[in-house]
Order: sequence, then structure tokens, then C-alpha cells
Amino acid sequence: MYATVVLMIVVAYGVIRRYVFGAPDVRTYFVSLWLYGVPFVLGGAYTLMEGAHASVDILYNKLSPRKKLFLSIIDMAVVAASSAIIFLVGVPIAWRSFLIQEVDSSLALMFAPPIWWYKWVAVIGAALLSVQATIEILKRVQRWA
Repeated sequence: MYATVVLMIVVAYGVIRRYVFGAPDVRTYFVSLWLYGVPFVLGGAYTLMEGAHASVDILYNKLSPRKKLFLSIIDMAVVAASSAIIFLVGVPIAWRSFLIQEVDSSLALMFAPPIWWYKWVAVIGAALLSVQATIEILKRVQRWA
């Protein structure tokens, strides 16, 4: 939620710099890009908990309740496994990035912001999603029994 507020301020600053003063600031593009990702990545588990993910259920609606439950268990298992893999692969990458205090040097000396923290956002988001998917599996298995 707070990232969204900061994002609005950064975008407004960028728009004012570009259109009012005629001097665009390339840093606002990079900062806004990172801030766009934070709520999406960290909000995935919450969205799953609320059942708010968009889905195409043309075939799903034609299944019996028991088959729907079975399919949703498999779906959640795929989500849990995928996010667990992202977590396991991402931790060493994020840790190394933290140790070297990695920065984005794509703009050379003009702007080299730290990006090591952003790699931890993906790791934390994957962990939260994996935990929530596991909880959803347990709920569905309990209904199955």
C-alpha cells in the first residue's frame, strides 16, 4: 500500500519535470518501474487468499464439484511448487546481491541506485505465495475428506 503512495509521488514528479519544466528525469522511470513491481509481487499471496485471481473457467464449470476440488488441489500444488522453486533459486541470488551491495549501473555514473533489495522482494513474494498455496491445499484436502 505504501509503495503505491510513493509510486504516485514519483510518477507525479516525473510528469511535472517532463511537461512543466521540459526536463525529464530518467531516474523517475527506473524508480517507478521498481515500485510498480512491489505491490504485485508481494500482493500475490493476499490475492490468492481472497480468491481474487482472474481465471478462465469454461471447462471448469462443467465439472462435478468433486472434480473441481481435485483440479483445484492440483492447481494449488503447481503454484506452491513453482513459487517454492523461485524461492530456493532466488535466495542465493538475492544474498549474493546483498553481499556485493549490487547497484544498477545501466546509466553509468549518472544514476546507480541499489537494486539488491529488489531481489529480496521477489524472494519474499515467492515465499508468501508458496505458504498461502500450501494453506489453500490443506483447506481443499480437508474438504475432500
